[in-house]
Order: sequence, then structure tokens, then C-alpha cells
Amino acid sequence: MESFEASLAKATERGSNKGVAGAVVAVVDKTGKFIYRHVQGSNGVSEQAPPLQFDQTYFVASCTKLIASIAALQCVERGLIALDDPLDKHLPEFTSQQIIKTKDDGSFTLHDAKNPVTLRHLLTHSSGAAYTQFIPSLVAWRKSQGHKPEFVMGEDVAEKYPEPRLFEAGEGWMYGASLDWAGLLVSRLTGQSLGTYVEQNIATPLNITSFTWNPASKPQVKEKLMTMSVRKEDGTLVDSTEPIASLESENGGAGMYSNIEDYTRVLVDLLQDNPKTLKKETVEMIFSPQFANGGPEQQAMIPVGDMTWATHTGRIAKGVTPNYSLAGYFVTEDVERADFLIPKGTLTWSGLPNLQWAVNRERGIGYMFCTQILPWNDDVSQSLSAEFCTAVWRNLVK
Repeated sequence: MESFEASLAKATERGSNKGVAGAVVAVVDKTGKFIYRHVQGSNGVSEQAPPLQFDQTYFVASCTKLIASIAALQCVERGLIALDDPLDKHLPEFTSQQIIKTKDDGSFTLHDAKNPVTLRHLLTHSSGAAYTQFIPSLVAWRKSQGHKPEFVMGEDVAEKYPEPRLFEAGEGWMYGASLDWAGLLVSRLTGQSLGTYVEQNIATPLNITSFTWNPASKPQVKEKLMTMSVRKEDGTLVDSTEPIASLESENGGAGMYSNIEDYTRVLVDLLQDNPKTLKKETVEMIFSPQFANGGPEQQAMIPVGDMTWATHTGRIAKGVTPNYSLAGYFVTEDVERADFLIPKGTLTWSGLPNLQWAVNRERGIGYMFCTQILPWNDDVSQSLSAEFCTAVWRNLVK
């Protein structure tokens, strides 16, 4: 791991201010042992910033989606819903939304949807939901309704995010708010807030103490928050003074906070022969692709790779056959280049401030790269994350 550590040390040199403030990485095996962990850099970019600590807290953003997926699959195991049940009675605000089509002149039309939406569609991002900022027609629609141009993380999804879907459920793929709706489904099925449900059914069984959507509710978590840094146009970093998310709602798509040790406890559980959070057969289903080769969902993933899933394949989508599972991007074929490697069977996803997690049952390891830098897909952060990923597979796994 020496080469990666040298790259990270160079990127975190005080005074350069064009690398990253700091990063924490960890690799775990199925026993829960850290087979590798490393901390480098500072908690912020100011000259007075203290050294980064292994137990730092992070806003994990879309890494929340894995936790919401596990919660939803627990509801399936408990008979509260089936993967392929229509969701009309549970999420009418979403299922009643029309399909939007963009015309050549930039305007749009709407028509009623025909296909029912299911939990499987939500978990695999094949429901038709999208993040507004990716889709000009949705920006135009929100403007026509007098809404803000895009959804803000933490806002109530049912109240402020019912908007047209891009395609019929099961007939395409787009990264978006599907897991926010899945989190709301969990809340409605169980009669609990998502945060309370996760605390009782995922965090407590795994001895996790840092999971929260509201750091103020856990002072020991709040005091460990890593400072968010923002990359300016000239490439330098400044410490952010703006809150990253509203605390209005506990959404399944983003909004959670965690430290790296607690988040990797979830990855360790997914490696177990007898997991605590899910049945073994459910976990095995998580580690399997959900889309048929050549199917409409997979075909729809290809043209949007560079702006969505390519961060998990070395930032290159070309030549990769993508797929998705019930809990994240799923690598179905080894992706190997001179400067990058991720093996088949790896389940992975990431978070807005350039975090990334991955887990592979066949290889018996999980890992996480944590930092707090905006915007998403920051060149320096993503290059370091890809180098870490490659170093793990080439140096720590036989």
C-alpha cells in the first residue's frame, strides 16, 4: 500500500491546498478485523486544523442508500411488502406521477403511467425517478410549477419531491430519488421514522453508535464531524460554512452521518455466513445482478455512466457492461487496466462528498474511503479513491 500512502501524503501536505484536507481508509475481513487502516491529513484546510482522526464523523450522503436498502429488505423478510408488489397504496404521491417526455425544442409533454412501481424498481433505480439536476426537462417542469430548480437533501420527499418520472417502471435506469421513496416506504410500513427504525434494527444489532440523520441528537457524533471542504474554480480548497443538508426529514437516499468503523460494520455483516441484519438468502440476492444483459435497464445505464456509476469503474464507462443489484452498483466482470482494478462480484456505491464503499463476499473483504470534499466527482478525491481501490485488490487480497 506504500504507493497509495505516498500519493495520499502528497495530496494532504499542509500549505499546498490543492489536494485534499485529509482522508481515512479502512479494509475489513469477514471476522470484523481491520486488515488495513490509514489516516492522513487534517480536519479542514486552515493552518489551525487539527490532525484527522480515525473516529471522525462524516456526512455520508448517498452511502445512506445501502442502509435504506437493507431496511427495506428487512420489511420484505418480515412480510410487510413483497419485492414485486405494486406500491400504489403505500406511495400514491410517487406512483401517481406522470411520465415526462422532452421534445426537440426543449419543451415537454406528460402522459399517464401504465406500469406499476414496485420496491424492486426503487432499489435498482429503475422506477423512473431521477435527480432533477441531471435532467433539463425536470428542471423546466419544476420551474413551471413554481418549485425550486432542484430537490434539497433532507426535505420531505412526499411533500416536496413528487415530480414526473422519466420512463415507465422497469423500462429504463436513472440515478435519483428512488431510495428516498424506499426510505419513506419503510417508515410507512413500520410506523416509525427511518432513523428510529435503522437505530433499532441495523445499528443496535451491529453495535453501531454513530448512525444518525441529526448529529445534534448525538453530541459525541457531532463533536467528531469532519469539516467539509469546497474546491474552488482555481483548484484550491476552502472550508465550507454552509450546512450540507436540511434536517427536515430522514430520507433513505442521503442525509445520514457515520464514522468509518461503524459503516464498515455493515459491510462485515454482509460478508457473514449468518448475517445479523438480513437472512443469508437475502444477502446472496443482494450480491447478484438484477438486470438482464441487453435489457432496457442495462441499456439505459450505458449512456449515463460517466455522470453516475463510472466512479466505481475507474472513472471510465467505455467498455464496461454495467449492472445494478438491490443495494448498489454490481460489478459483473473484472474491470482491469494498468492503473485500475475492481473484481467481479463487488458491490459498491459512493457519497456526494467523494466517499466510497465496496464489499465482495467471494473475496471476503469490504472497504471504505472517506473524505469531505465538494463538489461531487472531484478529480483529486476520485483519483485517490481509485488508487486506493486498486491497491486493495492488488496488495491485500490473494
